[in-house]
Amino acid sequence: MVPNILKVVTKAIKEKRCAAIRYYNQREIRIIEPHAIYTNERGELVADCYQTRGFSSSGRPPPFWRPFRLKKIAAISLLKESFNIRNAEGFSANRLKYRNGLVAIVEDERPSFLYPEHVLHEIGPFLPTRNIRR
Repeated sequence: MVPNILKVVTKAIKEKRCAAIRYYNQREIRIIEPHAIYTNERGELVADCYQTRGFSSSGRPPPFWRPFRLKKIAAISLLKESFNIRNAEGFSANRLKYRNGLVAIVEDERPSFLYPEHVLHEIGPFLPTRNIRR
């Protein structure tokens, strides 16, 4: 594996940024949205990515999900383009393959529920965060 591949893919996951890669012995470029890095059953580091553009050795037109073995990534470049987590396309952080050997995974910082601004004044003051003795 080229040094820093793991570091760059991890940074792309953390910052939700696309990356351009050259894979294995191919000259063509692929644009990916990396969502998770984990260790597979053979002990190899694998990145689950949503490929949005670029070359496909199978001839299938993107977009699609594809695992990339990090040791076969020949070159990588972090792009300015960002992405949203692909939940609608089938991504789930709860997959069994991520339970053991997870290295990095995208996280959604948005709260699951947020009161609209115009309703906040109607729900009353927030409770204190410290413990209250009764």
